[in-house]
Amino acid sequence: MRQVVQTEAFVLKKNRLTGADTIVTLFTKEQGKIISVAKGVKKITSRRAPHLQTGNLIRSTLASRHDTLYIQETTLISAFSSIKEDMKKMSILFIYYFVLERLLPREQPEQESFHITLALMKELARSESFTKTRLAFYLNALLQSLGFLKENKSYEELIMIVEELMNEKMPDLVI
Repeated sequence: MRQVVQTEAFVLKKNRLTGADTIVTLFTKEQGKIISVAKGVKKITSRRAPHLQTGNLIRSTLASRHDTLYIQETTLISAFSSIKEDMKKMSILFIYYFVLERLLPREQPEQESFHITLALMKELARSESFTKTRLAFYLNALLQSLGFLKENKSYEELIMIVEELMNEKMPDLVI
């Protein structure tokens, strides 16, 4: 049985496969973090390829076949271009998405986390200078919405907590 769903999603990560296909990790409000396959997206004629850049907010049509999700169509909602043109903002985006991708449970709705992520992206896109304190604000909100924290912590404390949760070293923030 084939099921088709339309949803808004942030593109969290891409893993290239051999041939023209790519595995894409999406974060949707309704389904949470999902892993999907974008068939033929590496072909030069693919209209979906520009939409599936990390950090983009897209509207996507997903089809489920044999327990695998396939990206059928995409429409770009926002590429957040002002973030991608600034190396400091890209560093912040990378840190946040690194935490988000590793701590989000798979296929579990996380509407509050989705709204926190959307708010971060909007503020980051508009902001002239985004500080560690602002990033800590959003990381605190994310970790609290996911049930990992009860009270706010400093950026340095958050990094230690996240590294312990993931059992992995966090990348350095370039600000």
